[in-house]
Amino acid sequence: MEFFEKLGDAITGMGRDVSQKVTDATEIAKLRMDIRSREESVRKQYLEIGKQYYELHKDDEEPLFEEVSLIRETLEKIEELKVQIAENKGKKVCPGCGAANEADASYCSKCGAKCEDIFAEEMETMDDKTAETDTDAVEVPAKTEEIQEKTEDAGF
Repeated sequence: MEFFEKLGDAITGMGRDVSQKVTDATEIAKLRMDIRSREESVRKQYLEIGKQYYELHKDDEEPLFEEVSLIRETLEKIEELKVQIAENKGKKVCPGCGAANEADASYCSKCGAKCEDIFAEEMETMDDKTAETDTDAVEVPAKTEEIQEKTEDAGF
């Protein structure tokens, strides 16, 4: 019987050890999760500080940090890409909020801002060039007639 008592004590002792190790591991996991959560909070605060700094200094001609210029350039490129996407969809981008609107919309459906046609000047320039081309087109047939007359005179 003594053997079984010792065996029972050994199993009980091992069970307590395992239980304690599981409790310790669980506590360590909770602490690590708390650390990660707090690190994420600090990271968000860093981002917010950086965002506030950028907002304060985005218009500086020579910002203290090169990243301010990089952010400015990247945001401009993003806006250009959004305009390209809108054009490909047959829409136009609101100058106020950046939302995509129907091409013929006068006001933004999201913020209500007046949607100026940002390409109006380009269209006017293209119309002027078309008018010039049309004038040239009138002259081309006249030149064609001259060539025909000369070839006829030459016997062709």
